[in-house]
Amino acid sequence: MHRSSIPLFAALLAVSAPAQQAPFSAPERPARVLPYPIELPPGFLAAIANGTRTHDGHPGAKHWTNYARYEIAVEVDPAESRVHGTAKMTYVNRSPDDLDRLVIHLYQDMMRPGRQRTRTIVPTGGLELGEVRIDGDRVQAQAQHDTLLTLYLRDEIASGEQRTVAIDYAFDIPKAGTAPRMGHEGDRVIYLGYWYPQFAVYDDVEGWVADPYRGNGEFYMDYADYDLSITAPAGYIVRATGVLQNPKDVLTDRALERLDQARQQREVVHVVDEDDLDAGEATRSSDSGKLTWKFHAENVRDAAVSLGRTYLWDATHAVVADKHGPGQDGTCMIHAVFEANAGDWRRGAEYARHAIEYMSKMVHPYPWPHMTACEGIIGGGMEYPMMTIIGGRRPAGTIFHELIHMWFPMLLGSDEKRYAWQDEGFTSFWTTLCNDAFRERSNGGKRAVLGAAHTIGHGYDVVCMRHADTYGRDGFGFASYSKPAAILHQLRGMLGDDVFFTAFREYAHDWAFKHPYPYDFFHTFSRVAQRDLDAYFRMWFFERWQLDHAIDKVETRDGNTVVHVVDNGKAVHPCVVEARYEDDRTERRTIDTATWWRQRTATVTFPGEPVEVVLDPDTVTIDVDRGNNRWRRRDTGGE
Repeated sequence: MHRSSIPLFAALLAVSAPAQQAPFSAPERPARVLPYPIELPPGFLAAIANGTRTHDGHPGAKHWTNYARYEIAVEVDPAESRVHGTAKMTYVNRSPDDLDRLVIHLYQDMMRPGRQRTRTIVPTGGLELGEVRIDGDRVQAQAQHDTLLTLYLRDEIASGEQRTVAIDYAFDIPKAGTAPRMGHEGDRVIYLGYWYPQFAVYDDVEGWVADPYRGNGEFYMDYADYDLSITAPAGYIVRATGVLQNPKDVLTDRALERLDQARQQREVVHVVDEDDLDAGEATRSSDSGKLTWKFHAENVRDAAVSLGRTYLWDATHAVVADKHGPGQDGTCMIHAVFEANAGDWRRGAEYARHAIEYMSKMVHPYPWPHMTACEGIIGGGMEYPMMTIIGGRRPAGTIFHELIHMWFPMLLGSDEKRYAWQDEGFTSFWTTLCNDAFRERSNGGKRAVLGAAHTIGHGYDVVCMRHADTYGRDGFGFASYSKPAAILHQLRGMLGDDVFFTAFREYAHDWAFKHPYPYDFFHTFSRVAQRDLDAYFRMWFFERWQLDHAIDKVETRDGNTVVHVVDNGKAVHPCVVEARYEDDRTERRTIDTATWWRQRTATVTFPGEPVEVVLDPDTVTIDVDRGNNRWRRRDTGGE
């Protein structure tokens, strides 16, 4: 166990020894089951010893992350649904270790026939590799297995050195709906994700982390700079991760003027409208019939590209709170591209702007120069740095969700495969708050808590701390999205807004552009809250324990009302008891966790005779049976 666990668990063990029982007899109430301490993995303990991680959630003084630079030049053929080109990839070894190999993800090979998958797909040929070169020399020592390519190096990459790999490649673009997270809708719209070879992560905890791509589990990626060169037929609006470097070569004068206008005004500007499409003036023309779009991005963990010949294009800008330091706001451009029949996408840029502004204020300033929301391809949505692809005619909630992924995992670069809840759960939690703020309401958290409690209470709970590819589809969604979001709503209710949001902001500030593990998150919250939260995180993320507080009975004594509360579950959590009176007064008492660790029943006393008593009046706990949480006086129609 790590050291912050010792005081709590030593105290628990001191009070938890059961009384002696006759053989085979059962106690009147079951003994309290204690959660195991969260034992840090050997690699994490080694990182602490090496000074790259800490016990309190801060990155260590010697923390490092490796880096890369990508120069990717491809041509996209919409008629043939095909991509071909070259990726020049430079790996920068910032670690203290000498590396004898480079491991490269070939994500598109998940589409190759015979690959193991957790999604149903229609196979293509996968990634077609051409020549592979290291510093200009053709590579002989390589091993391709599953969706991974390992290059064994003749000379190690010493600490502080770099190595450049060039790979020629091509692939057939899957049809929309036949592959996750990317595809084409004929020659109208194309979205390219996991479309190039990419270095795996070598981190300070595990070394090379290179799990094959199966479908459910998404990605774990290092930060890098990207220079993209995308050649496509004239008339296709191309958006990508990064800033367009040659706008005068590809955009019409009218579009350039409208983009300048969008940088200045709050109102959404139609950069390319129906009249432009009808006139064939969505882009510049060229003698070759093709245009090359060039983009540059810095300090991002991936890149994506969208192409659309039927896209409308709206733009505005967001005000990014504290972007240039405390009290020094900045801006970023907001873009939305969508087809004319896409329903509520007419407000897509407005929704995107709200998400960026809300999260910048609440968590961390959005650090990149633009955000683009693209309509089409898939039924839900998928995030990439500065880029999302989102389906559906009512996209507001999905736009909020996918753009909040710019913080989790784009800014806070967690491992989405091994700890999917660390990005999907966080994003789902913040989506609720972002959506509530936009609609000027505050009931989203209650719905999230009630939904999770319903699922758990009906026996469909699953553990969050599992590799994403080990779930079925239904279990993955609950364990990675709904349950962790509810756990955070519950934690907010327990800690209070000041502590909870301060902890989230410190976590974001400390781990921006790094690779936080779950333990860094746990430790940060314990430090900021100044309380040991190990047991809370263990019960909710590692176990399938239920919470069930119930009113056992209510009685009157000497003019006071005594409420007897019983704890029927395994999970230990504070219980707020509220008494409501005829004159609309309310009073509250809290039964704290220390009480529940010692015993299964507790009483609270209120003056006078309330007409109603309610447990968890704010609906912030994942209580699996709320039917036993309320008592009403008999003369008011209650028990």
